[in-house]
Amino acid sequence: MNIKIAPMARNIVYWLLVVLSLEAVDAKRATCLGYPNCICGGTLALEVDCIVSGQTVKIDVLPGVYVNIKCENSTFLNYNNLPNFNNRRNIFKTVSFKNCPLPSTSFKEVLTNIGVNKTMSLIYQNEKNITQNFDRNHFVGLEDLTKLLISVNGVIFLPDNLFMDLNNLKWLNLRIKSVNISKEIFKPLPRLDTLEINHNRMTNMPNNIFEYLIGLKKFSLWQSNISIIPNDIFEGVRELEELDMSSNDLRILPSVTFYPLKNLKKLTLFSNKFSVLPDNLFAQNKLLSTLIILNNDVKIKELPKNLLRNLQYLKQVHIQRCGIEIIYTNLFTNSSRINNISLAHNEIKILPEAVFNDQINLLELDISYNNLESLGIKLFSSLVRLERLNLCCNSITEISGLTFLPLISLTYLNMERNNLKVISSNLFENNRQRLSIFFAYNELDFENKILVNNSWIIRRNSPFINTHNLQMLNLSHNKFRDVSIDWWVNGHEHIDLRFNFIKNLWGDGEHEFAHNYKIIKTPIKEIWIGNNNLSCGCHNLWFLDYIQAHWKTKISDIDFKHCPMWSTRVVCYIAFYVIISITGILFFIAAFIIIVYFIIALKYSIADEEFVLKEIVPGLQDIKNVKLLMKPISDLNTKKSFMKILKRNESEKYVTIVIFSPNYLMTTYSKVNIKKIRGEMLKARNTIYIFVDTGPDNSIYAFLKDQRETRISVLWNELYFWDKIIDFVSKYSKHRKFGYKTRSCQGKNNLVKEINKVKRKYTPKMSFMKLSEWPQTDTFETFAHSQV
Repeated sequence: MNIKIAPMARNIVYWLLVVLSLEAVDAKRATCLGYPNCICGGTLALEVDCIVSGQTVKIDVLPGVYVNIKCENSTFLNYNNLPNFNNRRNIFKTVSFKNCPLPSTSFKEVLTNIGVNKTMSLIYQNEKNITQNFDRNHFVGLEDLTKLLISVNGVIFLPDNLFMDLNNLKWLNLRIKSVNISKEIFKPLPRLDTLEINHNRMTNMPNNIFEYLIGLKKFSLWQSNISIIPNDIFEGVRELEELDMSSNDLRILPSVTFYPLKNLKKLTLFSNKFSVLPDNLFAQNKLLSTLIILNNDVKIKELPKNLLRNLQYLKQVHIQRCGIEIIYTNLFTNSSRINNISLAHNEIKILPEAVFNDQINLLELDISYNNLESLGIKLFSSLVRLERLNLCCNSITEISGLTFLPLISLTYLNMERNNLKVISSNLFENNRQRLSIFFAYNELDFENKILVNNSWIIRRNSPFINTHNLQMLNLSHNKFRDVSIDWWVNGHEHIDLRFNFIKNLWGDGEHEFAHNYKIIKTPIKEIWIGNNNLSCGCHNLWFLDYIQAHWKTKISDIDFKHCPMWSTRVVCYIAFYVIISITGILFFIAAFIIIVYFIIALKYSIADEEFVLKEIVPGLQDIKNVKLLMKPISDLNTKKSFMKILKRNESEKYVTIVIFSPNYLMTTYSKVNIKKIRGEMLKARNTIYIFVDTGPDNSIYAFLKDQRETRISVLWNELYFWDKIIDFVSKYSKHRKFGYKTRSCQGKNNLVKEINKVKRKYTPKMSFMKLSEWPQTDTFETFAHSQV
């Protein structure tokens, strides 16, 4: 790879390397010469192996940065025999001793002997049991020291005057297995702002231990076996901002424990044994921004009602693996700045619908690994800024179409490993983000079974029709038998369909040559289709070859062993050209065959489907050479959708019969002005309206029925109903195009004869029986009357 560097920059880099190399050589000459017991090596950092007092000592030195001294199996060491690293840089940021015996003199004298005049950080670590104790003389002369870490194993005594000469110390870490600490030891440390007392067996904290640490801002008591906390332990550290009491044996926290900590911002309490938390535990911690309670060894079962209430600066809440079963509605009331809530790995069964009502700034919500069985319709109503939602590994079986409508900013949704069987078709209607959706390991098939005339009808509705440009659509390990075309054409980057029961990747697999793959307008980067019941027919191979050739799609798990014919491809493409040729011949022959048919489009509300199938369809089906096109309308409650219907009517090449009922009115025109409705009804071409009184009473419907135009409408219960319908169809059949060309008008005359037969067969309906189970549309009554 060629890298172009400007001449000046090249010169700077060159001289910098020269200086560093000379510095390393200079250090090597100054320290190694004259020490025959030491072997020197390294380039920029000096590495020295020495034999001192019969023990091996390894020393790493980077001038001006660090000196690391590591002893191996040393119980005694004469520090005066260590090499001197004196050079122009005798100030080091850090000096560390690992597994070396405690010096008999001060650390200052040891540092001077090895050429270190000043350091800001001193680390002493010893994993072995040491017999010596620290005393004040060990730290004499280290007035510039700002950081000190003492990590030793064994029983150690720390005298009260140990840090008497470390007045500038700001950071102190005491990792001592067995130690007793008094408050007097911290008296000489007025500038200390960070104190860590970890890995010890203190069991109890002394009273007033922080009396002299008035400037302390961070305190950690991690893994110290503390079981009891005095009520007034934090009375003297009002400036404390971060507190970590994790990995202890705490069982009870008095409600006033944190009251003195007015400036507390971060609290960590994982791996303790709380069975209950006080209701007003954080009542005085108004600046608290991060709360972490993880891996509690005992079930807490329920979080107090007011635990996190009125915390205006709270932003992060992580309460995981605590056995929580109950969450109350007002848990987060008036804490509206939270941007991350995690309640994962608990045993929550029900979330109150209003629990997140104040969370308008929430960005991430994790409720995975719980026992949730359902999601309230209004549960996420306030979460308009939510970007990541994790509901994985619960027991949810169904999702309403209204549940996710408020989540307009969502970019990540994980609902894997639930018991999902039903998902609303308009689930993602409002989302316009580049989502990553995970529905793996569920029981989804997107098949809705409807009982009509004592027979089941399967309707397949994909909830992803309105989702575009997904980063990931993971539907693996479900029960899909069919693939919805929108999964391929909506611009999704990665699609995972493994472990389903899919047979055909595009359509139904029949006459696949007729399908146009060119409707795929954006590239699909990668798909997974393994472990399905894929047909080895050519149609699946053609589809895979198309997306690979045109969009460079990566098919990660294609299996030619399952379909040996795919490996050659020759058979499929010969068959393709043969089918195209035969189709052309058949089409040419069909142009000379007299096949006359006429199309009637029947539009109605889905609520009127039973009536239509029982009363209207049989009469129309008895007309020979007439094809019936059913167009049920389920939900088009927007003016935009209404205008699309009107526009589509203008271009259709067939007669349209509209079952105009109160149900149809409220389904199709609920947000359109009454004048607009009537005007468009008059302008509609080749359309007849059948007024049917199904559904609830509606004043708009009554008005339109009373003012109807008799030339294009008919009442269901009027005399000679079928005569008028068939006359209308006969009239327009003379001016419309038939399905195929004919050589004479004989085909049209035959059609008129068939229509007249139906006229004689069907007598007018004299009465109408209203169906019993119509959808409740009381909510539209107010609108209906206001329009009139």
